[in-house]
Amino acid sequence: MSTQIRTIKARIYSIRRGSIGYSRDAIIIVPGIETAIDAAKFINAKVIWKSRTGIETIGNVLRVWGKHGQLLVRFRRGLPGQALGDTVDLILNR
Repeated sequence: MSTQIRTIKARIYSIRRGSIGYSRDAIIIVPGIETAIDAAKFINAKVIWKSRTGIETIGNVLRVWGKHGQLLVRFRRGLPGQALGDTVDLILNR
């Protein structure tokens, strides 16, 4: 059995907002995904954000956010504000 690893580029759309502060949670958009049903196949995928200085922050897709195919990702460490609009690598093990 061989495992096929695919990498897809996605974009950080927003940091999850709320009164208690969700600095570890981000909402990402995958190009070409328009519905929540299509986005559901990315649940439990690994996400890697690389800063300009080479620091990597790793996270996991928790669930679909909204009905237009956005994904909620929880990173191990908080993201800086400069991460908004940057690309992330979405890694699928399927």
